[in-house]
Formats: sequence, structure tokens, C-alpha cells
Amino acid sequence: MSAPLILLAPPRSFTSVTSAMLGQHPQMYGLPEVHLFVADTVGELFFYYKITGPRRSHGLLRTIAEVYMKTQNKKTIDLAKAWLIKNKNMPTAEVFHKIVSKIDPKIIVEKSVTTVWKPANLQRVEKVIPNARYIHLTRHPRGQCESMMEALETESGLTPQMQDHSTTPPTTDPQILWYNINSNIVDFLKDIPKERHMRIRGEDVLQNPDKHLREMSEWLGLRTDDEAIDEMKHPERSPFSKLGPPNAPFGNDPKFIKDPALRPARAKSQSLEGSLSWRDDIPGFTDEVKAMAKSFGYE
Repeated sequence: MSAPLILLAPPRSFTSVTSAMLGQHPQMYGLPEVHLFVADTVGELFFYYKITGPRRSHGLLRTIAEVYMKTQNKKTIDLAKAWLIKNKNMPTAEVFHKIVSKIDPKIIVEKSVTTVWKPANLQRVEKVIPNARYIHLTRHPRGQCESMMEALETESGLTPQMQDHSTTPPTTDPQILWYNINSNIVDFLKDIPKERHMRIRGEDVLQNPDKHLREMSEWLGLRTDDEAIDEMKHPERSPFSKLGPPNAPFGNDPKFIKDPALRPARAKSQSLEGSLSWRDDIPGFTDEVKAMAKSFGYE
């Protein structure tokens, strides 16, 4: 069975568009966010949905409908949900392997942002998929943080992970999330054989997709011909790049779903120095954030 590819990145780090592009390669299949690595059983997964909101379930429901019933509509989503409820004692690992076997020989591309929230989730991935490949996708902290502040307008549940408790009251600062999640990823990958993981800047992928899509395909041992690369430049063709049925419309970043086409663009010039648009009580990024960003190739 083909080894799945897991994208690891903080939210708002170009994972939706990158995953969709990779998934359009003739030898790959991109999933929406299925969040299977936050729990050990389907029943525990439903408890997680109860805490975080039903929207977290949309990606898995859409995946089951698409992969098993070849279409996404209200009826197939209801059938997918009924199947999960009936199998509440099934390990989430088994659910994932069922999806993988249905897609085989294509390589599954998985990008659930919840995977990187906790080291335990990352360890669960490695336990479930001991041959997985990983791509650590990065984004400049300034761009990622500004995007996170924009996301807070509709996703207030992210706020607790971005609180600076050194102030009274605590101050919302997304650089905390950027640093903590990237630290989780870096620490996890230290124990993974080097041939099974790579790091790439999301800005580079968008700025020069031909070069970097080919680079990732070659690393995976897949086709690198022009036809394959051209297919990858159409993320909007993914069955998960548009709104789903009314009972499971999401499963991907809503901003991406609204405009999923690839628009190669020159990366914005961003600096690690200077003030922060979301916070004026400190001079700028912390030394830890700047050091990590520089290790990723940012200035």
C-alpha cells in the first residue's frame, strides 16, 4: 500500500492550496481535513466534534461520501454519518486505513491542522502510519500571524492558543501559536528518518509552482513530466475545493473554498524586524520566533 503524505503546518500556512495541488497529481489524492489523529476511536472523535463544533466533522463526512459513494450530496453525507455512528467503537486508525486502501495505489495527501496541535497527535500519526512521508510547510510569521488575526473574526475558538499570559488581562498574539506549532513539528521530525521528511516554504510554492511541485513530486518518486505538473496547478478541480452539501459544506479553509484557483504571485516582502500590526505593547517578534524563522530561511 502506498505510503501516505502528511502535510504539517500551522493554520493559515497555504496548506489547503498546497494539499489540493498535490492531490491533483495523477498519482496522488488530496483529502480535506479529516481530523482522525485527535482521537483513538470514532466515539472519541464524535466527543471531540461535540466540544469543538460539528464543522470539524465535515471533511471526514465528505471524504467517506466521495470515496465510497462517488458523490457528495445530502443523502450520502447522512449515510456517511450513520456509518460512523454505527461504528463508534472502531479505531480511527482503521477508518484511515479503509480510506487509504480505497484510494490505493494513489498516495493519500492529508493536511488536518489539528494533527500539529499536540505532540500526542503527531505521535499517533507515526503509530498509525509508520511509513508516512511528511512535508513541513512553513510561512513567514508576519504573514501567518496577520492571516490568523483575520481568521479570528470567524474562528474565535482559536483564541486560547494565542494568549500571552504575561499581561493582565492576557493579550492575543498569534506569534505564540506560530512558534508552538512549528516547535511541535520540528521536535517530532527530529526522530523521523531524514529520507521521510522535507521542509518547504509555502511562499516559494506559490511563487514558483512549476519548480517546487516538480521538486516535491521527484522526492516522492512520482511523475515529473509537464502533463502531471500542469494538472497540479489546478487545485480548483479537487472535489473538496468547493462548498459541499448543506449538511457538510466545509472541510477546508473557507477562504480557500471561496477562491481555490492557483494564482502564482511574487512573495510579499516581509521582515522579521519592526512593529506588529496586531500588538503595540511590545517592539516586535520575540527572539525565539525570529531565530526559528531564520532557520526556515526567512529574514
